[in-house]
Amino acid sequence: MSNQPLNLDEAMQLVSEAFLPCGCVTSANPDEDSFGFTVMSGSGAEILRVPSVSREEYTSPQRLGGVIEQARLDVEDKDQRLEPWTMPAITDDTGIPETPPNY
Repeated sequence: MSNQPLNLDEAMQLVSEAFLPCGCVTSANPDEDSFGFTVMSGSGAEILRVPSVSREEYTSPQRLGGVIEQARLDVEDKDQRLEPWTMPAITDDTGIPETPPNY
């Protein structure tokens, strides 16, 4: 996983996909440059609400992954089964290799 910063849309998309088969609704908090999310059961009952994921948390793939992993543990603690999930590798599109060449 690289340190390529995520933007708000990318972070919200990752979160929304991390809680299957449960539903997850994300909502931006433009005033704070953050977003929140709510995980819901198949019947629409709220399981977990995370009111704010800050810019510092969501722009870092490692930190966002940690936020998601903790939230998944909290959901599973409430007897909800989640599909396996791992934070995808985030790479930039500039063609820069992950490891610098040996000179």
